[in-house]
Amino acid sequence: MSFVFSFAQSEVKSLYPYYISKDYVVVGVSAKTSDKELLDIRKNILKYSSIRFNEFDVIRGENGDIYFLSMKIDCRDGYSAYISHSFEKGDTTVHGFVRDYTKTHFNRAFYYGDLTDETSGIERIKQALAEKEEEK
Repeated sequence: MSFVFSFAQSEVKSLYPYYISKDYVVVGVSAKTSDKELLDIRKNILKYSSIRFNEFDVIRGENGDIYFLSMKIDCRDGYSAYISHSFEKGDTTVHGFVRDYTKTHFNRAFYYGDLTDETSGIERIKQALAEKEEEK
């Protein structure tokens, strides 16, 4: 797996809608995620990781926002999940998954659901990436 993104600053930019490296794969979809971003997610996950989507559907409202998300993910290493979320008006959450290849325990190696929840581990990943960037 090759490194898709690099950060030129010590501050880590948003990992959403997706981030792919040898250590982490993060996919996060919000109500405001565009069709172009969704296409990029699907294309780059296929190209740069072993993770596959068995299902990836969204339904948009009249205003263009996503109001229903459905993803079925298979990491092809024993981790898989089904994510389904209805975005209500004003919902700013991000739903998706984190596959952390640096961890071996289930509760740290794979997380799916609301990535804005503190249990997602996203802050730990942001911190690890910031520290790696500072070392450069």
